[in-house]
Amino acid sequence: MVTLTIDNKILQAPDGSNLLEISRENGIDIPGLCYHRKLTPTGACRLCLVKIEGMRGLITSCTVKVTEGMRVTAFDQELEETRKLILNYLLYEHDDNYDGTFPDELRELVIRYGFDKPEKRYFKPIPEKLKFEKDGSSPVLVYDPAKCIKCFRCIKACDEVQGKNVLSFTERGINSFIIAGTGKWGESECDG
Repeated sequence: MVTLTIDNKILQAPDGSNLLEISRENGIDIPGLCYHRKLTPTGACRLCLVKIEGMRGLITSCTVKVTEGMRVTAFDQELEETRKLILNYLLYEHDDNYDGTFPDELRELVIRYGFDKPEKRYFKPIPEKLKFEKDGSSPVLVYDPAKCIKCFRCIKACDEVQGKNVLSFTERGINSFIIAGTGKWGESECDG
């Protein structure tokens, strides 16, 4: 067991435990969308950023293992403003026509950070992004680029759980999107 401090709260945790998990298990609700305890952490969504004493910059808590004496700041004005900006960028590419298909985690963060009404956002959705074609050709997966938040969980699950390695992403940043080999998702070997 190691002793660490998160927002002045002294905690005990098994050495090498995931920082985001330990935080949440102890009532410190660091936001995040890409992390899933059964998948390798990617830090893709960047919402779980924290400050760790002795480390430069903001660090994704989902990719960090706890160590003895670690001192973490999970919430301060800079972190919350950064998270708000990151969430707003995720929504920038997202279809504003809410039809009940937001994942629960995203919906909770949209409300938590006050973006539940599009007019409260800094940026409005990019119309060109919404023109990408929805792919419902798979019997178990539907890919809608206008709803994708680029958490890459689908890629990780296909690789690490199914062992199929057929999903990937192409391009970078705002232009990135998930691909299923060279064809439609229904033509891939990913079967849920």
